[in-house]
Amino acid sequence: MVLLFGSIPSAADVDDNWKASYGQALRAVSLKDYRQAEIQYATALREAEVFGKEDSRVALTLQGLATLLRVERKLPEAEDTVRRAVALYSADPGEDSLQYAESQFLLAGILMDQGKYQPATQSLERLLPVFDHNLEPKSVAMKDATCMQGEAYRMLKMFASAEMPLKRCADLRNEDGGVGTAAFGEVANSLALVYQHLGKYKEADRYFTYAAKIREQFLGIQSPALAETLEAHAALLRQLGREAEARKKEQLAAAIRRSARK
Repeated sequence: MVLLFGSIPSAADVDDNWKASYGQALRAVSLKDYRQAEIQYATALREAEVFGKEDSRVALTLQGLATLLRVERKLPEAEDTVRRAVALYSADPGEDSLQYAESQFLLAGILMDQGKYQPATQSLERLLPVFDHNLEPKSVAMKDATCMQGEAYRMLKMFASAEMPLKRCADLRNEDGGVGTAAFGEVANSLALVYQHLGKYKEADRYFTYAAKIREQFLGIQSPALAETLEAHAALLRQLGREAEARKKEQLAAAIRRSARK
């Protein structure tokens, strides 16, 4: 009688195979070999599914693949992939788990990248209480989620809702590296726009000034992003009756726009 059982891999062997493929995918990502990373993630996913479609290894692999697809700007595919991970984590270990919150955070980022701000806010509202319960208030993930929430509300023109998380974000970025960092400059620009819409013109003026200086430093004097900040600041200065200052900023912004068209 021929024994066939020797040809069937054990669970431990399959787990080792999954770990190897998953590790190879991570290494390929670190080397920016994204094509090879996709191949290894696909292999890892097949090996994880041997343990069942709802196995935790499946969810972890999907989350890694979605992160890769986001880097590759394959955003609809990334969204579909991470939604599968969110659904698995929702069932086990549950919606109060850090795994669920982290997958929702990835989903929120992918939605933001696609301009889907309303569903992004819904993901953020689900994950932030879990982050708040499980992470330090100044952890990187908590900071980034707070900043993302403020930006999502701003893009939805929900300026009153955007003010608090964006101000918190600005304070956190300031604590990280001061008011001269690129990260602070970006939130300063967003916060200035929010203050402008809320009629808090003094605060808007201050943050537009920060944003313009930082964008010039990190993006260059010919940056379209700098032109946007200058134009918004000029509009605010006209509201304040500071016409001469407004004209100077408009002229500089116009020069940047002309240079970009050449």
